[in-house]
Amino acid sequence: MKNKVLALLALGALLFTGCNSIGDKDTIIGRVNGESIYQEDIDLMVRLNGRSPKSEQLRASIASLFSRNSFYAEAYERFPEIKDELKGRGHTVEEYLLTFAFQRFYAMDRLMYSDGELRVYFDAHRSLFGDTAEYMVVRDRVAEKYFLEQNADSLAAFIKRGQAAGDTADTSSAYWNARFIREFRDRMVRTMGDSLVKVYNLALAPIVPPTVEEYYEKHKDWFVTEPGFEVYHVEMADSVALAALFYTDSMDLEEFKKLARDNSINKETAANDGYVGKVLEKHVLPYGIGEMSPLFTQFKDKPVGTVSTPIRTFMGETFHVFYLASVVPSRQKTVEQARAAIENELKNGTNYELDSTYVLVTMNGEPVVRESDVMGVYAANLMPQNRITHDNIVNSMMQNIAFANEARKRKVDHSWEYRALVRMSNLDFVCNQFEYYVRHKVTHSEDTLKAVYDKIGNPAHQLLEFEKSREDISVWLDMPKLLLKRIYYYQLEDYLPKSYDSSVVDLFANTVSTYRNQYWDRVKTDAWSKAKVSLYVDSINLPPQENSMDAAFQELDSLYRDQKLKQALVGWNGLRDRYPEVDSIMKKATYEIAHILSETNDFDRAQREYRAFYSVWPDDVNAEKAMFSRGFILTENMHKDSLALEVLDEFKQKFPKSELVESADWLIENIRSGGKLADDLMKKIEAEE
Repeated sequence: MKNKVLALLALGALLFTGCNSIGDKDTIIGRVNGESIYQEDIDLMVRLNGRSPKSEQLRASIASLFSRNSFYAEAYERFPEIKDELKGRGHTVEEYLLTFAFQRFYAMDRLMYSDGELRVYFDAHRSLFGDTAEYMVVRDRVAEKYFLEQNADSLAAFIKRGQAAGDTADTSSAYWNARFIREFRDRMVRTMGDSLVKVYNLALAPIVPPTVEEYYEKHKDWFVTEPGFEVYHVEMADSVALAALFYTDSMDLEEFKKLARDNSINKETAANDGYVGKVLEKHVLPYGIGEMSPLFTQFKDKPVGTVSTPIRTFMGETFHVFYLASVVPSRQKTVEQARAAIENELKNGTNYELDSTYVLVTMNGEPVVRESDVMGVYAANLMPQNRITHDNIVNSMMQNIAFANEARKRKVDHSWEYRALVRMSNLDFVCNQFEYYVRHKVTHSEDTLKAVYDKIGNPAHQLLEFEKSREDISVWLDMPKLLLKRIYYYQLEDYLPKSYDSSVVDLFANTVSTYRNQYWDRVKTDAWSKAKVSLYVDSINLPPQENSMDAAFQELDSLYRDQKLKQALVGWNGLRDRYPEVDSIMKKATYEIAHILSETNDFDRAQREYRAFYSVWPDDVNAEKAMFSRGFILTENMHKDSLALEVLDEFKQKFPKSELVESADWLIENIRSGGKLADDLMKKIEAEE
């Protein structure tokens, strides 16, 4: 999977003169593992998202910017090829980013003015935008105000023409100002792209399809006849009677012919000893037999003389037994036999079928876009390959080249926006590639994977063939069975009466997607935890780095003591999800989660977690507390007295020396008395008060 580097943009617009902002040296505000992060990166977020730097959403985005930069070191260490892939992205990405910077920031956002000009105007007219407004948030409004002042005469003439044409419904200056700017931008959208294509002498090369012979040689394996069999059959209405005729799965042909003559209800074939003829896969059978796909499945790789089991007709009215007289292999069609189909495909097909070196766009007569470039866009964006998409990609690439050339001419490639865009694009690429490799890496040998597949198939998707099952099987081998065991006991009602061992494949199928996501979350958290972070400003709040499990435990215990139970619950769940192979973390997290759920009155989930705890870790010192707590919740909070009795009785058998036995006895007696003990106790307490 490649990063999505091309957007099929085609803004179009006029050619205008104007100054471009040549950004000063970018301002470093922090580093992560030596990777610099700049104030301009945050300014870019402001412009792209239209949010104030003080908003919570942008604060979260800034924190994410720092943490995602930790991926560089982790990605390069685990998958060194990503570094080479980043270097090899090439001119196509550069042209797209230059196009985006030119269109979005220089033309549409700043209306061809430099940041320097606009900042001077903003500082001199702050009252127009609000005293607390930040320049980057309102920059497009600043450009509009400045544009109106710079083009006051044109605006007056525009209003005069509009009013003369009868547009008098709204005479406010705001209406005319907005319309004047909107129509200016619309003209840019309509005409700039085509104008730049002409200026830089770009042209589409004519597409000449391959010859019939070239197409045939390229796709020779497409032009073969379907394989099949030469068969005889017996047709009867009674499947039991039909099956009784054939006591073996192979027999002599003469014997079969006699059975066909004497028993088949198909008069046409019975008259010819049951002979059907040569039948091909994906074709219906003659003599009214019709569609019969099970026939080809039964006879695949079988010897001549094989007799099929009874096969029901498609409409289910009669049954057939077939005899394999000979195998009909597929054969290569000649180019002449395939000519009509190829000519139709070349005329009406979805693809152009061009060689990768085919030139699609020229500039000053020299090639600048080839078919290989289009194939790269298809692959990067997982796009359908058809002529419409192909034409859109080619036109977009031609326009991007035109805009990129104009951007360089106007020094947009030196602007702070472009530099920040390049950094953002590189970061996105590395993060996306890193995530893809983490999620799809196969960690076991082919022989190991095949052995598992031969034994249980694909444990996540039973119908998938081996070629598409490698990743699922690799995850099956890597997934900690402790995780599946905990889920089994937590969701026990969903799997009974099946045991854990009998349920493990179903557990895996239900868990694998979540496990992949949780594993990726762990990789992200670990990368950030190990990162060396330097922050040079005070206004940014970064997420904490979990540098050790002890520190994480202490932080969560502190949240619990401060009664920040929801935060503590999220934290314990996060630890358990990220480290399912670490027994100590899984065990402690499960116990703490059960305890917090009980305190927050989430009783059903609490009793499930307690059950999972003492079932998975029966020898732990807290197992008896977990079982007693579950029994207590079942009777006192959920009023499931029968189930509570089972749990409390089991508790007494497993932990006869526990200090909680006396309390368990009291609960058992209270249940059996219908709650009388509790009522008497409450009356006694009230009397003493």
